[in-house]
Amino acid sequence: MGDPNQAIYETFTTANPKYLRNFLNEPEVTPRELPNSGRSTKSIINLANYLIRWTQNSHPVENLRNALVPPYIEQTDPDDPQPNPTDNLSKIKILLKKFTPGEEREFIINSLRKWLPQNQHSTVAVLMFKNDPASELVDELKKNKIDYVELLRSTKSTRDTAGALAHVLGYLAYPAYPAQLARLYEVWRRKDRDEEEIKNEIHRIASLLKNCQYVEDFLWPRMSKNWLEDMGLREEEEIYKELIIFRDLVRSWQKATLLPIDQLILTIAQDLFADSSELALSHKLSILLGQARKYHPEWRLPDFYRELSTIAKNERKFLGFSEEDIGFDPEKYKGKVIVSTMHKAKGLEWDRVYLMSVNNYDFPSALPHDTFISEKWFIRDNLNVTAETLAQLRALYSDSITEYKEGEETKKSRLACASERLRLLYVGITRAKKELIITWNSGPKFDQQAAAPLVALNSFTAGQKNI
Repeated sequence: MGDPNQAIYETFTTANPKYLRNFLNEPEVTPRELPNSGRSTKSIINLANYLIRWTQNSHPVENLRNALVPPYIEQTDPDDPQPNPTDNLSKIKILLKKFTPGEEREFIINSLRKWLPQNQHSTVAVLMFKNDPASELVDELKKNKIDYVELLRSTKSTRDTAGALAHVLGYLAYPAYPAQLARLYEVWRRKDRDEEEIKNEIHRIASLLKNCQYVEDFLWPRMSKNWLEDMGLREEEEIYKELIIFRDLVRSWQKATLLPIDQLILTIAQDLFADSSELALSHKLSILLGQARKYHPEWRLPDFYRELSTIAKNERKFLGFSEEDIGFDPEKYKGKVIVSTMHKAKGLEWDRVYLMSVNNYDFPSALPHDTFISEKWFIRDNLNVTAETLAQLRALYSDSITEYKEGEETKKSRLACASERLRLLYVGITRAKKELIITWNSGPKFDQQAAAPLVALNSFTAGQKNI
């Protein structure tokens, strides 16, 4: 059972829709189509079906006309237990207005701000191709105090846990730096920062620690050098007792640095976390760093700190144990904005969906003016170095005489990329149940254009509204 129109992992995995198509063409195979879907409104279904028809009949690059194939989606029968939502063509908006990336984010934020108050019992998602622009949108949602949930390389709860552990490793790797000690104190008190008064108190103590010139005067005081006493904090009994506990904890972590990195992480986690998912994630991270130690026996604490920081900074995919990681249900997040890549949104659905950055960079069509992520500007003739290198290796190790022609694999990779992006756009459209908004931006250099299929979809919806 499968849908070749939703094969969106072809260019970076071994998945390929041709295997399903070839299987269906086997003489002993009898295909059975299941075209009915109750997910979306009639207008959204028509839009998805038009993308298939346009690709098949009108795509400007003939070699891409099989990127999407029938069957077309059909509405469910009137007596079906999952009826299609009530149709409203006006709820589909395709904007050909040229935005800069910042203007596009601002438009989405303003649109959400207007829509959310009247739709607290509906689901909504903002989908895009890449993680980094999605993270930038998350930053804007934070600034505007709009509730959100993100489905990116790693979830917020995963990054928070990895970040807390990374800050501890950061201090242990650079124990002479007061700023690292101050940050460590804030991490230790992170659960107490909800109340403004306590938050200000934490910030005050962290500032004092940051100005402790010699951290050993606090951690390992002598008769003549005792930072805690010299600062007069004994008079603040609660703070004084708390700093004594913090000092003992840091001392124990310093002693634990003699342990292998995986055991060190588990030791820190037991002192830092109480939640079962945080402890389970810490165990998973300890295994990851333990494996890294086997591959890199020369690594020391600063190296493990940098490795853990890549996860905390959302620079590497890492699945944790939060609900967002192990099984996401959009219905549990009504009234909150879900931010995700289109790849990660596959199989999910929302009442209202925004598709962002549908330009000719994220969604190229293998046209002469298109640019491709895999083709770097500093490489001559826009060659795809990875594709060309693999072609050379195949020619070198082939049993038969295989002629290598420079540029041929680059052309093939462009077609493969454009084909997959068409299917990804199809997946994005079919995530929407009732409302769909699609926008594009001109990119960081302001030189990108609206994707060719977006222009075609806009013409189709304009024609539908004029009927």
